[in-house]
Amino acid sequence: MVPLMKFKDFIWSKNPETLSISVSRDIKELSVPFYGSVMQDYGEHKRIIKGEGEFSGKRCMETYQKLAALFECGESGVLILPNFLPIIAKPVSLSYTAVTRPDILRYQFIFWEESKSTAAVPETASFHMHMTVKEDGENLWTIAQQEHTTVEELLRLNPHIVWPSYLTEGLQVTLP
Repeated sequence: MVPLMKFKDFIWSKNPETLSISVSRDIKELSVPFYGSVMQDYGEHKRIIKGEGEFSGKRCMETYQKLAALFECGESGVLILPNFLPIIAKPVSLSYTAVTRPDILRYQFIFWEESKSTAAVPETASFHMHMTVKEDGENLWTIAQQEHTTVEELLRLNPHIVWPSYLTEGLQVTLP
């Protein structure tokens, strides 16, 4: 199960369709008289995280506006990416590229990694994976068996679940 992308308190309902993380180094070629040239490594640049995807549903514009508010604020925060360690990142840009239907909004974003020397991911932070219920009628007992945990632990992590024996399609379940 791939965890959902998260920035601060905003959790994507589904991960972006494309996600790229670029890493580069600052390398210069220096000319040395009577020798030729040598390569000088000035260190790595910050990682740049780019992605695009779509928000769908009747509240797609509302979802976009919540994310846009975080970008407009401009404050750095913990960015959790699928299959990567969390990083401290700064929101750089967010745009929507096309509205194909009234209930679909396509977006693009860019984050820059915050300098490693200025901030660190809090060690006490707890990061959990999530799953989405695929069909009405699933229950916490079968999910607990699949995930090798207990129903009690799932209920502790998911106080929003009222009926553990009958879950509805689309419900997000936090896993230990």
